Amino acid sequence: MIYLQLYYEPVYESGVRLNFDPTRKLEINVFLLNGYNTFIENNNTKSLGMGITYALSDKVGLGYTNYIGDDSKPSDTIKHLRIHQNLFLNYQVKKFKLQVGGDFCVQQNSDIQTQSKEAHMFSGLATLKYQCTKKYAVYGRFEVFNDPDGIMSGVITDYNGNLTGYKLTGYTLGMEFKPTPESYIKLEGRDLQMQKDQYIFYDAGSAWNARYEVMINGGVTFDLLKNFVTRKND
Repeated sequence: MIYLQLYYEPVYESGVRLNFDPTRKLEINVFLLNGYNTFIENNNTKSLGMGITYALSDKVGLGYTNYIGDDSKPSDTIKHLRIHQNLFLNYQVKKFKLQVGGDFCVQQNSDIQTQSKEAHMFSGLATLKYQCTKKYAVYGRFEVFNDPDGIMSGVITDYNGNLTGYKLTGYTLGMEFKPTPESYIKLEGRDLQMQKDQYIFYDAGSAWNARYEVMINGGVTFDLLKNFVTRKND
């Protein structure tokens, strides 16, 4: 099963993970973590997380993950408990692959105005990929991100002088070439549109609330453990 990765989940986690596979279709993970995107212990409590994936069939898979924790500094008397949840669906039929997912986050005592109310963030992502040949594929992606209190994106001052977090939509079209099963090269065109008063992009001395970009990137994967086991058995 291919998992859908969104942009606003922890990039890395440090802690302990317990895996449990009740059936061939169901996988359950439980996490005990230092915090959200941190290796260093920075508070007096630990964070928790859980992940569940279920294969409805060879073509359809569902998944749910969450994070529960408070990364406030020990000297901070105000609690900022964060509950981050992610739900995703993978569907593949013939040469088409569809991935849809969403994030919802709530954080205690984090609203911009009073710092005494809950703040909320939500995001969504949908990707449709068509495998033209064994090595070539084309895909499109739509994403939306709304963080009015800046708990994930940070706080900025908009064009009207108001404090706010990021609110954006994005569209991407791309082509993928895989010379080998372990490598890829991607050519992408992307359009990012911020809310009309959020001018965060700068070019030639001017501020813009939209950005258009063309990117080319590549990657290679290595299975070092597999090679180690093979050599050991030989």
